[in-house]
Amino acid sequence: MNVENAITALTPLRVALEVAAVIALTLVGSILGALTPWIAMSPILGMVLPLLLATHFLRRQGQSWRDLGLFKTLRLRALAGWTGLTLLLVYTLTSFVVTPLIRALGAPPLDISLLQQIVEGDTVNYLIFLIPVSWGSAAIGEEMLARGFLLDRFAGLAGVNAGIVLQAVVFALGHFYQGLTGMINIFVIALIMGWVYMRAGRNLAPVMVAHGVIDTVGMTLLYLGYADLMVGIST
Repeated sequence: MNVENAITALTPLRVALEVAAVIALTLVGSILGALTPWIAMSPILGMVLPLLLATHFLRRQGQSWRDLGLFKTLRLRALAGWTGLTLLLVYTLTSFVVTPLIRALGAPPLDISLLQQIVEGDTVNYLIFLIPVSWGSAAIGEEMLARGFLLDRFAGLAGVNAGIVLQAVVFALGHFYQGLTGMINIFVIALIMGWVYMRAGRNLAPVMVAHGVIDTVGMTLLYLGYADLMVGIST
């Protein structure tokens, strides 16, 4: 499959406006969600609203989420293989290359104190952040938006390789609350996810499953009080 031919080509201005609008609505949704009594509404609304806008942009181009790899057919063996490769690359690079290098350079440790206060030892919040947040707004929503929509737009403008890098930059900046170390790890994770997504034939299934597993491990470590073992969480 020639993935280049399947990528949407838009003018630079159109790409800039769509990306800016989606990012802005992510912030608006997060703020609105934070104003509600249910703390999980911040990440949920912060993903639902921009996804609705991205859906609108896709329809204006005569596209659907299926065109970007949602519900795309993939054999079980291929799904397991791509998912396993994603997890192997993520944990190997973040645990044994990126994090040690960052620490050697004297960067501050990963800052997940906000999530830790919410989840550690709290079974109800753990389950809330595990299912609707980690698997809903993160594994499904973030992959649709970052690896699907943003990568499609950036790749159509600057090519696949540049698109992978640009979506990783945006994705990492969106996790600023984890500090410099967290953002660097998230950037590496997003690069891996973007590369796997393209290599798997622009299929979102492997990166969605891998994303869900990564966040499940992270949330579980937080819940059990082992935050020091984490290398990053992309919720």
